[in-house]
Amino acid sequence: MSESPDTIRRKAENEGRARPSAIWLIYAREMRDQLRDRRTLFTIAVLPILLYPLVGMLLLQIAQFSRQNAMTVCLVGSENIVGAPPLLDGSTFSPDLIEQPQTLEVKKRQWDELADQPDIETKPRRWVQSGQYDLVVLIPPAFKNNQMSADAETSAAAIELFYNVGSDQSVVARGRVAGVLSAWRGRWIEQRLSDVGINPTVLLPFDWTDTDIATGQTRETAFWSKLLPFIMLVWAMTGAFYPAIDLVAGEKERGTLETLLCSPALRSEIVWGKLGAVATFSMLTAMLNAGSMLLTSSLVFKHIDLGASSSLLGAPPVVPMLWLLVALVPLSCLFSALALAVAAMARSSKEGQYYLMPLMMITLPLVMLPMLPGTTLNFGTSFIPVTGMFLLVRALVEGQYTTALFYLPMVATVTGVCLWLAARWAQRQFESESVLFGGGEQWELGVWVRHLWRDRQSAATPTQACVCGGIVLVTLFFARLSVSEMPHNFAGIAKLVLMPQALILFPALLMAFMLTTSMRQSLRIRMPHWTTLPLAILLGVALHPSYVMLSKLINHVYPVSEQAALAMKPFAQQISAAPWMLVVVLMALVPAICEELTFRGFIFGGLVRQRGKLRAVVVTALMFGISHGVLQQSIAAATMGLVLGWITLRTGSILPCILIHFTNNSLSVSLDRIASSDWQGASLFVSQTELGPSYQPFWTLISIGVAATCLLYFGTMNPVTDESESERVDSPQDYLDPSTSLASA
Repeated sequence: MSESPDTIRRKAENEGRARPSAIWLIYAREMRDQLRDRRTLFTIAVLPILLYPLVGMLLLQIAQFSRQNAMTVCLVGSENIVGAPPLLDGSTFSPDLIEQPQTLEVKKRQWDELADQPDIETKPRRWVQSGQYDLVVLIPPAFKNNQMSADAETSAAAIELFYNVGSDQSVVARGRVAGVLSAWRGRWIEQRLSDVGINPTVLLPFDWTDTDIATGQTRETAFWSKLLPFIMLVWAMTGAFYPAIDLVAGEKERGTLETLLCSPALRSEIVWGKLGAVATFSMLTAMLNAGSMLLTSSLVFKHIDLGASSSLLGAPPVVPMLWLLVALVPLSCLFSALALAVAAMARSSKEGQYYLMPLMMITLPLVMLPMLPGTTLNFGTSFIPVTGMFLLVRALVEGQYTTALFYLPMVATVTGVCLWLAARWAQRQFESESVLFGGGEQWELGVWVRHLWRDRQSAATPTQACVCGGIVLVTLFFARLSVSEMPHNFAGIAKLVLMPQALILFPALLMAFMLTTSMRQSLRIRMPHWTTLPLAILLGVALHPSYVMLSKLINHVYPVSEQAALAMKPFAQQISAAPWMLVVVLMALVPAICEELTFRGFIFGGLVRQRGKLRAVVVTALMFGISHGVLQQSIAAATMGLVLGWITLRTGSILPCILIHFTNNSLSVSLDRIASSDWQGASLFVSQTELGPSYQPFWTLISIGVAATCLLYFGTMNPVTDESESERVDSPQDYLDPSTSLASA
């Protein structure tokens, strides 16, 4: 007997399983509504068809205009050139000295026109400033005497060039004439050597030739493999933003979102249906723009004289560019999920545009990074979101299939994880009624301040936690920029370390005091089970070999520049020479207390609310990593931050995290001293290598086993939560045991 649709829906709700049929219905509905919108059709179909032909027409007009206007050069004192190789050929420079002599029109003037002036430079300055000439070249009479003498002691006469840096045409003329004069001087040197019986070739001990070994496909796509993916990804990003705004914020304005949310469809089905529609428009926008650009450029560049760049800016090959579809599908879905999640927070289309612009500014550097010189697909760049996919497609377009195949698993894993997190975030946004329908009232400063004080809770809210993290990172950014040079004494190093720690701790303490009713609970200062404290110290010791291995791996993948290494050398020398106890307090104890109170204390306590356990662990780890400033250290710190966040989630306290943090930092600053100490047992654990102190392999294996055992023990603990935190209210036990909920109420 077949089941009714209501029974199927109820089963799907209980199982949390999205139905493909419902997702397809929502997808078809959203596509139909968007295709009826004339603005959407214009953005996707009409604009790409019109935009690039208009740009091509403008380029042709500019090219014709530039060909019709030659730069005018005034040559004063040509009569002072005697016995030299030919500099002029009629009204232009000699073709032997410049590739395109017709671009420079030369006007001759006699030196006597300037001799009657009290200041010889007055007239040349006025000619250039008025625009009569783009460049004025002065050849003084002393130039004639210098030419007639081959004496080495005779000083060389100077030719003066007058140009206007405020005029692009004048600057270009100056560069071209400087090249002409340099070539003319070389010819003159050859002539003088020949006159005294010296073969000019003796001054050229060697010569070289260029051999391009690139394949034909790589040579054809050298330029377009960098530009076209950038254009496609930017349009994919733009194409996802506006449909996402209309499908969420626009429906809020029209009042149709409530009807959809009250339908039998699950929230996950609504999200996946809308995500499919937004991703479809994103891909269509990118493909139509790329196709129109390919067609237009292949026709326009045939009619433009590009000179030496013709081989690079020729018509793009169509077949290799089809590899762009490999990156377009997952990245369009990623941009669509991010845009959908951000648009859910907006109450109107106008507000949605304000929210999406910062998202675009954050994502754009990841798209522009592959265009920087020297950025190639390697082990390090393959783990960068968006950038790795961009470089993978560029390798496929250029025919580097072996390289692309080798790094494909890393790029696919990173892109898949980012896509899953973005889709998960979008689904969480649609499951929160406060996000979809909250905050509709007018904002007033006085009412908001009174609300903050009157409605204080024992822990921070997610918004307050994010604001605290933002304040910390921004102040650290400007504080680091204010440091002009690395200090060369221990007092300066102590100041350099303590100032960031104060900037990290102060916002958390101030907000905990002002915005919460209990600093102890908001900072998560609780006494956990007594076994966790010695176990935390043991875990810190056992994790350190893995942390050292991770740091060396990161430094291998992302090498530290020589400039940064030289800048850090005085810092390391001062730390090595300082008293050990003072170094441990400064480099281990103070950061452990300040950073844990802020990141795993106040910020974690706010983010963990509203069922945000995963959010709290991940976001605090990212903030913790970014706060370190140096890329290599940030990656290692973010990885350690994930472990610390999970432990504070299980124990409900920051005390174990402080002990782990302190132990790890203490070993880091003491490892070099231990390796070089007279203690004979040190060689059983640590050895000194060219790259610094390193743990013995057998101890590393033992420590991994001990660390895994400690983590398993922490995993068996029941999380200790505060009653004011919503993770207790939302726990499954509260729904299964009605008495618990009543008692809590």
